[in-house]
Amino acid sequence: MNYLFFYIFLLFPSHQYPTLASTGKNISTFIPKGYHIIHQAKGHLNADTLEDHAIIIESDEPVNELKETDHAQNPRILFILLAEVKGGFNLSVQSNESTMLSDDGGVFGDPLQELYISNKVVTVEYYGGSAEKWAYTYKWRFQKNDWFLIGATNTTMSPFDNILEKNDFNFNTGVAEHTIMPYLEEDEGKPVIKPKTKRFNPGKKPLFKLKNFRFGENMVYKDIYF
Repeated sequence: MNYLFFYIFLLFPSHQYPTLASTGKNISTFIPKGYHIIHQAKGHLNADTLEDHAIIIESDEPVNELKETDHAQNPRILFILLAEVKGGFNLSVQSNESTMLSDDGGVFGDPLQELYISNKVVTVEYYGGSAEKWAYTYKWRFQKNDWFLIGATNTTMSPFDNILEKNDFNFNTGVAEHTIMPYLEEDEGKPVIKPKTKRFNPGKKPLFKLKNFRFGENMVYKDIYF
Protein backbone atom coordinates (compact mmCIF):
# COMPACT_ATOMS: atom_id res chain seq x y z
CA MET A 1 0.00 0.00 0.00
CA ASN A 2 1.63 3.23 -1.18
CA TYR A 3 -0.81 5.75 0.21
CA LEU A 4 -2.00 7.32 3.43
CA PHE A 5 -5.31 8.78 4.42
CA PHE A 6 -5.32 11.36 1.64
CA TYR A 7 -9.02 12.01 1.23
CA ILE A 8 -9.62 13.41 4.71
CA PHE A 9 -8.28 16.86 3.93
CA LEU A 10 -10.87 17.48 1.25
CA LEU A 11 -13.80 17.22 3.63
CA PHE A 12 -13.37 19.97 6.20
CA PRO A 13 -12.82 23.72 6.32
CA SER A 14 -9.41 24.95 7.39
CA HIS A 15 -8.66 25.29 11.09
CA GLN A 16 -7.38 28.72 12.13
CA TYR A 17 -3.83 28.12 13.34
CA PRO A 18 -2.02 30.71 15.47
CA THR A 19 0.58 32.90 13.78
CA LEU A 20 3.93 32.47 15.48
CA ALA A 21 6.15 35.39 16.46
CA SER A 22 8.63 36.44 13.76
CA THR A 23 11.49 37.07 16.21
CA GLY A 24 12.23 36.23 19.81
CA LYS A 25 14.94 36.15 22.45
CA ASN A 26 14.30 32.50 23.32
CA ILE A 27 12.34 29.51 22.08
CA SER A 28 9.48 30.01 24.52
CA THR A 29 8.67 33.28 22.71
CA PHE A 30 7.49 31.26 19.71
CA ILE A 31 5.23 28.84 21.59
CA PRO A 32 1.65 30.19 21.43
CA LYS A 33 -0.67 29.88 24.38
CA GLY A 34 -2.34 26.49 24.46
CA TYR A 35 0.53 24.66 22.70
CA HIS A 36 3.49 22.62 23.93
CA ILE A 37 6.66 21.19 22.37
CA ILE A 38 6.56 17.49 21.45
CA HIS A 39 9.75 17.24 19.34
CA GLN A 40 12.78 19.49 19.07
CA ALA A 41 16.04 19.23 17.10
CA LYS A 42 19.20 21.33 17.14
CA GLY A 43 21.78 21.77 14.42
CA HIS A 44 23.21 23.98 11.70
CA LEU A 45 20.86 24.95 8.89
CA ASN A 46 22.73 27.80 7.20
CA ALA A 47 26.26 29.04 6.60
CA ASP A 48 26.99 30.30 10.12
CA THR A 49 28.08 28.25 13.11
CA LEU A 50 25.11 29.14 15.33
CA GLU A 51 22.74 26.47 16.57
CA ASP A 52 19.37 26.52 14.82
CA HIS A 53 16.21 24.67 15.84
CA ALA A 54 13.44 22.64 14.23
CA ILE A 55 10.42 22.25 16.52
CA ILE A 56 7.05 20.52 16.42
CA ILE A 57 4.38 21.79 18.79
CA GLU A 58 0.93 20.39 19.54
CA SER A 59 -2.25 21.97 20.81
CA ASP A 60 -3.21 21.22 24.41
CA GLU A 61 -6.83 20.89 23.36
CA PRO A 62 -8.31 18.76 20.58
CA VAL A 63 -10.29 20.35 17.75
CA ASN A 64 -13.52 18.90 16.37
CA GLU A 65 -13.58 18.05 12.66
CA LEU A 66 -9.96 18.99 12.15
CA LYS A 67 -9.39 16.08 9.77
CA GLU A 68 -11.87 13.49 11.01
CA THR A 69 -15.62 13.65 11.58
CA ASP A 70 -15.94 11.05 14.32
CA HIS A 71 -13.40 12.39 16.81
CA ALA A 72 -11.43 15.49 17.74
CA GLN A 73 -7.72 15.83 17.02
CA ASN A 74 -4.87 17.96 18.33
CA PRO A 75 -3.37 20.34 15.71
CA ARG A 76 0.39 20.34 15.22
CA ILE A 77 2.79 22.94 13.83
CA LEU A 78 6.31 22.42 12.52
CA PHE A 79 8.50 25.50 12.55
CA ILE A 80 12.16 26.34 12.08
CA LEU A 81 14.18 28.97 13.95
CA LEU A 82 17.47 30.43 12.74
CA ALA A 83 19.80 31.79 15.39
CA GLU A 84 20.96 35.41 15.20
CA VAL A 85 24.54 36.58 15.82
CA LYS A 86 23.34 39.18 18.33
CA GLY A 87 21.25 36.59 20.14
CA GLY A 88 17.72 35.30 19.81
CA PHE A 89 16.06 33.70 16.80
CA ASN A 90 14.18 34.51 13.62
CA LEU A 91 11.25 32.41 12.47
CA SER A 92 12.32 30.94 9.13
CA VAL A 93 9.13 29.03 8.33
CA GLN A 94 5.86 27.94 9.93
CA SER A 95 4.14 24.84 8.54
CA ASN A 96 0.69 24.07 9.89
CA GLU A 97 -0.31 20.89 8.05
CA SER A 98 2.86 19.08 7.03
CA THR A 99 2.97 16.93 10.16
CA MET A 100 1.03 13.76 10.88
CA LEU A 101 -1.22 13.86 13.92
CA SER A 102 -1.12 11.66 16.99
CA ASP A 103 -3.84 9.27 15.79
CA ASP A 104 -2.62 8.91 12.19
CA GLY A 105 -0.46 5.88 12.96
CA GLY A 106 -3.14 3.19 13.14
CA VAL A 107 -2.75 0.58 15.90
CA PHE A 108 0.78 1.86 16.58
CA GLY A 109 -0.57 5.17 17.83
CA ASP A 110 1.38 8.37 17.25
CA PRO A 111 3.36 7.88 14.00
CA LEU A 112 5.86 10.68 14.66
CA GLN A 113 9.16 8.94 15.40
CA GLU A 114 12.06 11.30 14.77
CA LEU A 115 12.87 14.93 14.08
CA TYR A 116 16.54 15.70 13.48
CA ILE A 117 18.97 18.01 11.67
CA SER A 118 21.91 16.75 9.63
CA ASN A 119 23.88 18.32 6.76
CA LYS A 120 21.63 21.41 6.88
CA VAL A 121 18.55 19.23 6.28
CA VAL A 122 15.54 18.86 8.58
CA THR A 123 14.31 15.27 8.55
CA VAL A 124 10.97 14.05 9.90
CA GLU A 125 10.26 10.32 10.20
CA TYR A 126 6.97 8.43 10.72
CA TYR A 127 6.00 4.82 11.32
CA GLY A 128 2.57 3.19 11.58
CA GLY A 129 0.03 0.78 10.17
CA SER A 130 -1.52 -2.41 11.48
CA ALA A 131 -1.00 -5.81 9.87
CA GLU A 132 0.58 -3.97 6.96
CA LYS A 133 3.15 -1.49 8.23
CA TRP A 134 4.45 1.70 6.65
CA ALA A 135 7.15 4.31 7.19
CA TYR A 136 7.65 7.78 5.72
CA THR A 137 10.63 10.11 5.73
CA TYR A 138 10.55 13.78 4.70
CA LYS A 139 13.71 15.85 4.07
CA TRP A 140 13.44 19.65 4.07
CA ARG A 141 16.21 22.08 3.08
CA PHE A 142 16.51 25.84 2.71
CA GLN A 143 17.46 26.74 -0.85
CA LYS A 144 16.54 29.53 -3.26
CA ASN A 145 15.23 31.58 -0.31
CA ASP A 146 12.63 29.07 0.85
CA TRP A 147 12.19 25.65 2.48
CA PHE A 148 11.62 22.82 0.01
CA LEU A 149 11.08 19.07 0.13
CA ILE A 150 14.29 17.77 -1.45
CA GLY A 151 13.83 14.08 -0.64
CA ALA A 152 11.27 11.61 0.64
CA THR A 153 11.04 7.89 1.25
CA ASN A 154 8.05 5.62 1.67
CA THR A 155 8.38 2.05 2.89
CA THR A 156 5.73 -0.66 3.13
CA MET A 157 6.24 -3.83 5.15
CA SER A 158 4.18 -6.99 4.93
CA PRO A 159 4.94 -9.59 7.62
CA PHE A 160 2.51 -12.04 6.00
CA ASP A 161 4.19 -11.93 2.60
CA ASN A 162 7.63 -11.28 4.11
CA ILE A 163 8.18 -8.36 1.74
CA LEU A 164 9.58 -4.89 2.32
CA GLU A 165 9.29 -2.33 -0.46
CA LYS A 166 10.91 1.09 -0.40
CA ASN A 167 10.71 4.04 -2.77
CA ASP A 168 13.37 6.69 -2.23
CA PHE A 169 13.00 10.00 -4.11
CA ASN A 170 15.54 12.75 -4.72
CA PHE A 171 13.39 15.66 -5.86
CA ASN A 172 16.37 17.89 -6.64
CA THR A 173 17.66 15.47 -9.27
CA GLY A 174 14.36 13.84 -10.28
CA VAL A 175 15.85 10.38 -9.74
CA ALA A 176 14.43 7.67 -7.47
CA GLU A 177 15.17 4.11 -6.37
CA HIS A 178 12.83 1.20 -5.73
CA THR A 179 14.04 -1.54 -3.40
CA ILE A 180 12.34 -4.84 -2.66
CA MET A 181 13.68 -7.28 -0.08
CA PRO A 182 12.58 -9.71 2.63
CA TYR A 183 10.93 -8.04 5.60
CA LEU A 184 12.35 -10.72 7.89
CA GLU A 185 15.69 -12.35 7.18
CA GLU A 186 14.49 -15.72 8.39
CA ASP A 187 10.85 -16.70 8.47
CA GLU A 188 9.96 -20.37 8.23
CA GLY A 189 7.25 -21.19 5.74
CA LYS A 190 7.42 -17.79 4.05
CA PRO A 191 8.97 -17.33 0.60
CA VAL A 192 12.15 -15.30 0.62
CA ILE A 193 12.59 -12.93 -2.30
CA LYS A 194 15.97 -11.85 -3.60
CA PRO A 195 16.83 -8.25 -2.62
CA LYS A 196 16.84 -5.96 -5.61
CA THR A 197 17.22 -2.21 -6.11
CA LYS A 198 16.25 -0.50 -9.35
CA ARG A 199 16.74 3.14 -10.24
CA PHE A 200 13.95 4.96 -12.09
CA ASN A 201 13.39 8.51 -13.27
CA PRO A 202 10.09 10.20 -12.32
CA GLY A 203 11.53 13.46 -13.69
CA LYS A 204 12.17 16.85 -12.12
CA LYS A 205 9.12 18.80 -11.05
CA PRO A 206 8.51 21.99 -9.06
CA LEU A 207 9.53 21.33 -5.48
CA PHE A 208 6.98 21.29 -2.67
CA LYS A 209 7.26 24.17 -0.21
CA LEU A 210 7.19 23.44 3.50
CA LYS A 211 5.06 26.43 4.46
CA ASN A 212 1.95 25.23 2.57
CA PHE A 213 2.63 21.47 2.46
CA ARG A 214 -0.21 19.14 3.49
CA PHE A 215 0.95 15.60 4.14
CA GLY A 216 -0.64 12.82 2.12
CA GLU A 217 -2.02 15.04 -0.64
CA ASN A 218 0.94 15.18 -2.98
CA MET A 219 1.30 12.55 -5.69
CA VAL A 220 4.92 12.20 -6.76
CA TYR A 221 4.80 9.06 -8.90
CA LYS A 222 1.87 6.85 -9.96
CA ASP A 223 0.06 5.89 -6.71
CA ILE A 224 2.77 7.16 -4.35
CA TYR A 225 1.78 10.17 -2.26
CA PHE A 226 3.60 12.22 0.36
